[in-house]
Amino acid sequence: MNSKTKVMETKILNPFHILLYIIFVSALFITACSKDDPEPEINELNEDFYKFMKDWYYWNDNIPNINPSSYENIFDVLEAIRFRPLDRWSFITDWQEFLAYFQDSRFIGYGFGSSWDSSGRLRISFIHDAGELYQEGVRRGWIIESINGTAITQGVNVNQLLGPNEVGITNTFVFRKPDNSTSEMTVAKMEMVTNTVLHHEILEIENIKVGYMVLQSFRKPTEDEINNVFADFYAAGIDELILDMRYNGGGLTRIATQLASLIGGPALAGQPFAKTVYNANKKDEYNRTDSLLNLENSLGLSRLVTIATRATASASEMIINGLKPFIDVYIVGNTTYGKPMGANIFRYENTWALAPITFKTRNANDEGDYFDGLPVDITAPDDLSRDFGDPQETSLQTALAFILAGSTKGAPVMEPLVRQPWEDMRGLRWESRSH
Repeated sequence: MNSKTKVMETKILNPFHILLYIIFVSALFITACSKDDPEPEINELNEDFYKFMKDWYYWNDNIPNINPSSYENIFDVLEAIRFRPLDRWSFITDWQEFLAYFQDSRFIGYGFGSSWDSSGRLRISFIHDAGELYQEGVRRGWIIESINGTAITQGVNVNQLLGPNEVGITNTFVFRKPDNSTSEMTVAKMEMVTNTVLHHEILEIENIKVGYMVLQSFRKPTEDEINNVFADFYAAGIDELILDMRYNGGGLTRIATQLASLIGGPALAGQPFAKTVYNANKKDEYNRTDSLLNLENSLGLSRLVTIATRATASASEMIINGLKPFIDVYIVGNTTYGKPMGANIFRYENTWALAPITFKTRNANDEGDYFDGLPVDITAPDDLSRDFGDPQETSLQTALAFILAGSTKGAPVMEPLVRQPWEDMRGLRWESRSH
């Protein structure tokens, strides 16, 4: 078999990913293989991956000189050349799992997120309606007391306790409900199609119609979900919008452009929303600017109020940064995560999805590089004890108070001094923030 590297570039419909276009590119590193050819040697794959990264990786000038053949696999090669401390995101994952998640919103697990509250209790932060736990009544705010008999205290690695993300893996949970009673449930992991709009409604306060939407991710099905929501908002003639992205780890930037266009309205159509900047090897061919669109049911708002936390990343930050040159955008809650970078996705045969960081994004004013996050305007704690839409939930309450009175003084944010469960996740799990 010829070991000469060949990279085949085929753009596929629907750009994907976190703070990224994700332009699908098919990367086949080995040429002219027949079905009778032997599998390529691991050192050959490592060499090809190393050359590929030197060409595409955004920080390719910082890749150290290594002998890729001395590493066990391409995962180890990636870790050896990752540009630290900035690159926390490049990953390699199963190709079919990647397609299932971003194209179909299919996910294996229980379909819930979790966060430590300021008192050191692990609570359900959000839950998708397709999972068995949701069907059993579990909701945001429930406390996870134990998993398989292990008491859940700060420092316990919940992801390890729950085991592999495979259909049929079973765990026993003990939950404490809002009425202080407990409930034990033994549930198996399943494949489900997850909703990305977790909640939406129209709140009428002092004759002001406020649209409220909780968006957990940007995936292909999100397109129809937010179109339906904005049809409701448009028909109701809302005056203000609160976009709650407190657990939104990102997704397809094509959907981010759609959402920003629905918010900004026809008057902003054609204005630059996001500029994409590649390394010196790729900039002439791939640097581009995505513009805002003229879409049905777009609102034409002059102000956007967002709810964010340190779990707000990537395409959700892109919404905030991209709209700021044109309308007033306020962040209620906490400073965002800080991911102004994106990745193209490359397919290695039908086995792996390679997602190295390949570009950064900027807005119309060339503002970007917010590696420390986008700064909060009005501080507010994430009130994990109350469900989405509860007007007494502190972040929503603070956002509504700002709309009504213009107050910019919020409650202090008390965060537990431990890592949140999503911080230990990698790849698709990091983006979904879901177990």
